[in-house]
Amino acid sequence: MAKRNVFIIGTGITSFGESYENSSGKLASKALTLAIENSKIPKESVQSTFIGSLVSGSNSQPTIGANCLRESNIKTPHVRIEAGNASGSAAFHQAYLGILSGVYDCLAVVGVEKLSDFVNVGVVERILGSTIDYQWEFEMGATLTSLYAILTKAHMKEFQTTMEQLASVPVKNHKNGVNNPNAQFRKEIAIERFLNAKRIADPIGKFDSAAFCDGSASVILASEDFILHNNDISSKIPILGSSYASDNLALHHRNSLTELNATKTAAATAYKMANIKPENINVAEVHDSYPIGEILAIEDLGFFRKGEGGKAAEEGLTELNGEVSINTSGGLKARGDPFGATGVAQIIEIVEQMRGEAGKRQVGSINYGLTQNVMGTGAITYVNVLGKEEVKK
Repeated sequence: MAKRNVFIIGTGITSFGESYENSSGKLASKALTLAIENSKIPKESVQSTFIGSLVSGSNSQPTIGANCLRESNIKTPHVRIEAGNASGSAAFHQAYLGILSGVYDCLAVVGVEKLSDFVNVGVVERILGSTIDYQWEFEMGATLTSLYAILTKAHMKEFQTTMEQLASVPVKNHKNGVNNPNAQFRKEIAIERFLNAKRIADPIGKFDSAAFCDGSASVILASEDFILHNNDISSKIPILGSSYASDNLALHHRNSLTELNATKTAAATAYKMANIKPENINVAEVHDSYPIGEILAIEDLGFFRKGEGGKAAEEGLTELNGEVSINTSGGLKARGDPFGATGVAQIIEIVEQMRGEAGKRQVGSINYGLTQNVMGTGAITYVNVLGKEEVKK
């Protein structure tokens, strides 16, 4: 079978933060409706909807897909896909494969989470226990924060990564988040605040981790044939590569604590599909739930040599219009982290950058963009490569 081209033709996203007045179904419906409007296609053109959700789909609202489509007045089949914190990217990848296979020509992807419904202490943490080794890590008292603290200490020991270098990551991402109208936190924070904060799992401090929140994001995918037969479509962003890989779930089973093998493997496949190299990437959204997450990502994606990610962050090489612009949206840290919506929101940021619609956070020159979304401590990683292309009619 000849390879088909798959494009993103529409995007929709809600504000990220606390949304007590909306159900997860309403949040998902709002993002989906915005994406369909942005794509300029009739809603009846959507053949199926792929929904990514960790918490909202499996606990409070197992019928989230039906609720979303009812609120949107759309009558299509739907399926919920769960891959921990990477659920949105998992849904996106499956939709991509659906069009690539030739079975579908137009699909919707929705990522959603309503985490304010789980305000009791420890509830979200227990749910997140499913993204790490439940028996040998979570039940022994480990949390995502403590496990990322282990990864952080290992990197500091092996490569002399400093606290100042680590703090440079959230400082930069909060600076970018100021210019993102949908971000949960739109305020810069001085590096001293991170360095002087109380340690919650040494060396991770109170202000280092991304915050749980509510939100939804949606994209519309289409084949080239579909686009050619719909003259109102004004933009198409090609998906040049989409891949995922896995590693051992528990940290103590992995070969190294200073690299994420799943990220390296998924990235290698995505680069090969796109026929590019890491140095061709101009802008990237990576999983910065903790500072070490971004540092490991920019190393394992090949942007910087192993051990030099912290130095790159401190020297400003990852800032807006730096050597490679990382997390122009503000990342998980400033934009917020509604698990199921995060991976789709990353993709939307790259699409907006490709379209030149990112406002004050716009990167000057772009040919290729990338997203990296992980489950837990990196046992599963999704990597997507997008190219810049506009419809010529």
